[in-house]
Formats: sequence, C-alpha cells, structure tokens
Amino acid sequence: MNKLVIALAAGTLAAAAIPGVRAQSFGDPGFYAAIGYYDVAPKSNNGVLANTFRSDINSDAEPTVTLGYKFNRNWSAEAWLPLTKYQHDVKLDGATSASIQHRPILLTAQYHFLPDSAWQPFIGAGYGWVNVSGERTTGPLAGTNLNVGSGDGFVGQFGVDYYASANVFIRADARYFDWKSDVQLNGAGIGSVKVNPWIYGVSVGYRF
Repeated sequence: MNKLVIALAAGTLAAAAIPGVRAQSFGDPGFYAAIGYYDVAPKSNNGVLANTFRSDINSDAEPTVTLGYKFNRNWSAEAWLPLTKYQHDVKLDGATSASIQHRPILLTAQYHFLPDSAWQPFIGAGYGWVNVSGERTTGPLAGTNLNVGSGDGFVGQFGVDYYASANVFIRADARYFDWKSDVQLNGAGIGSVKVNPWIYGVSVGYRF
C-alpha cells in the first residue's frame, strides 16, 4: 500500500506542475486512450500448497494501455491491459521455487465526479481475466512440471484524471483484482493461490 500512495501522489504532483486550465467540455462523449506504467502487487501470503508450503508472489511493473469510451458527462467504460507480460517469482517457505508470466485484461465501468472540472475523481467496478503462462521451476522444484491455472474475478477501481487541456489528461489510479488460480505439480493438484493484487500506477491519455 505504500507504493500505492506514492504512485497516486506522483500523479498528483505531475498534474499540479502543469498550468491549470479552465473548465471545458470534459464530459463530451467519445473515445480515449492512455499509455501508462503499472505495478501488479499481489497480496502477501498467497496460500498454502500441498498442505505444507507457504507461497508468496512478488510484484512486477510493466507498460500498459487503456482504451475507453465516455458515454456522457459521468459514465464511461474501458479496457486495461499490459503491453508486455508481467513476470513474478514465487517463493515457497521463503525459497525462490518458480516464476510465472501473465497478461491480465480488466474491463471496468466508471462513474466520474465533477464532470465540468479539470480534476475528475472517479470510481469503477468490473471484471477481469488473466492468462497465466511461462511457468518455470527452480530451487526445490527444479525439474518438476508446474502448471498454474488462469483466473478471473471482480475488479474494483478508484482514481483521478487531471485534464491539462480539453483532450490531454493525466491519470493516477488503482485497481483491486480478486484473482485465484489452481496449481498443479507433475499433473497433480496441490492447492490454489490467492493472488488478489493491487494494480496501481500513472498514465497519460488523449481524448479523440
């Protein structure tokens, strides 16, 4: 959560450094897109595997893209996904034992407050899917076949957009992704991991 606060603060400071703009037609319908940099930070203690080993998944940050459409002054919907796959190391009882890659796709509907202001806080909710791939084993699991299932779940979101002009905006936001995956080792189920990451960062966007 400390990284979440830092990311949101960085977005706010970056926006504050840009000269203010007067209220414009920020709520007009239309498409928008944004490029950003976002950290996927799984919760700590991701579950016990084989009824024995505590699993922990580290965080990773990658460039991302957002594509959305604003329907009216308050409501919009968007898709968010990384430009490159996220990669995480997995520890079992503190020993690095595997790595995984994944590419989440998160869809959210958003409600924007203060639609006539250059500063527009918003909240959102939706659903996400994630495809896990590239499982590799090392350390105590070296030489075994690890399979981590794909997952899906609820997504919650909050953040703020700052419009530097009628078309260009800076965003700082965070999402919570309720994601769990089943795990198999050498074809046998050994439990599941609750990843449940916070996904947070900043982006720069353009309204078409």
